[in-house]
Amino acid sequence: MRDGDALKEALCERLSARPNIALTMSIAHEAIDDAPMLHALLQLVYTAEDPLRWRAAWALTKVAEQCPSLLVAQRDRLASLAIHTDVSQGLVRLLLVVLYSLPDAEEIDVALLNCLLDTMVCLQAPPSVQALAMKLAFRICSADDDLRGEFLCIVQSMELDLYSPGVRAAARQCLKKKDKKK
Repeated sequence: MRDGDALKEALCERLSARPNIALTMSIAHEAIDDAPMLHALLQLVYTAEDPLRWRAAWALTKVAEQCPSLLVAQRDRLASLAIHTDVSQGLVRLLLVVLYSLPDAEEIDVALLNCLLDTMVCLQAPPSVQALAMKLAFRICSADDDLRGEFLCIVQSMELDLYSPGVRAAARQCLKKKDKKK
């Protein structure tokens, strides 16, 4: 067995234990300090089955919070995974948290933006996913005046009474930020 495989297997074993914040933070700190560990964690996010995949993504959110620069090179792959509808909404939420933690991309990922815009208005999506999609879409659209205008039109045309309090709050925050930019 290669060292990478052994590391991935050991990580799988640790993530198979009952999830808790101390374990998640420990794995995240190790991934920040050790490139092979980060690689193994990313491979689990991309290839493992649930719930292992979900737990690896949770640890990845902690890496993104503390050291987002480590994940910038993975942005496109993480965005692609978030876009695919065959992944669980819990995993989508965690991936959106990671993407939201990363610095803004130089170019707009049109597929990701379209997915975010669709998700934020989808009443069947979990409210946490809708709100994150809205916040990330607003951040992406803020880089361009035309896109910002389109985004704000979408938010203003939403019948917010149909949405959860969290989604309504995210919409109000976006609209307040719009007013501050004038």
